[in-house]
Amino acid sequence: MKKILVAVDGPAGSGKSSVSKRVAIDRGLKYIDSGALYRSITWFVLERDGAITDEFVFSNDIAGLNIVQDFLADGSSRTFVNNCDVTDLIRDEIIAKNIGIISDNREVRDFVNCLLRKWAKEESVIIDGRDIGSVVFPDADIKIYLDASIEKRAERRMKEYLETGKNVDEKVIKNQIIQRDEQDKNRPFGALVCSDDAVYIDSSTMNMEEVIYRIRELIKKL
Repeated sequence: MKKILVAVDGPAGSGKSSVSKRVAIDRGLKYIDSGALYRSITWFVLERDGAITDEFVFSNDIAGLNIVQDFLADGSSRTFVNNCDVTDLIRDEIIAKNIGIISDNREVRDFVNCLLRKWAKEESVIIDGRDIGSVVFPDADIKIYLDASIEKRAERRMKEYLETGKNVDEKVIKNQIIQRDEQDKNRPFGALVCSDDAVYIDSSTMNMEEVIYRIRELIKKL
C-alpha cells in the first residue's frame, strides 16, 4: 500500500483515539497521538519547574526534547520523553489541569507540528487531534471530523472512568465537556474546526465498528 496520511479531528470524547487505533491496526498504519505530545511537554515542565504559570516561555531544553511514540501490535501506544516512559504519567489529573497554557503556546505548537510532519514523512500514519487536518496537514490524503452529541460523549467518558474504578458525576462530566468544547473552538492557535474538505462523521448513533468500517472504506478508495 502506498504511503498515506489520515487526519482525524474532533471534540473531546468523540472516540477519535479509540477509532484511530483500531483503523491503524486494520490498515497497517502507525497511530500517532498528538495530544500525548502536549501532555508530555506539560509533564516535562512540571517536573522541571514544579508549576506552570501564565509567564511560561518556550525554552531551548524543550526544543531539545527527544519525544518518541511506539504503536504496538495490540493497539496500545507508548510515549517516551528522553527515554523515560511517560505513558501513564501523562494521564494524571495534574497534567489535565496544566496543559492549557502549554497547548496554547505558539512555539510549543510549532515544535509539535514539526515533529508530527517529520514522523508522517517516514511511514503511513493516522493522527488524531483538533487541528490535524486544518493546520498541521492541510493536504492530508483523508480528513475526518469525528463528532458526537454531548450526551453520548459524556456517556462514553463515564464508562471510561468506571472501567478504571473512578466514580464520577455525569452532570460534572457533561459540564466539563461543554466547557472544553468552548475552549477548544476559541483557542488562539490550533482551534478545533471542521475543515471544508473533511468527511464529517457523527457517531452519536453509531457503534465503533460502524465508524471503523466507514473510515476503512474511505482509505480503500485511495
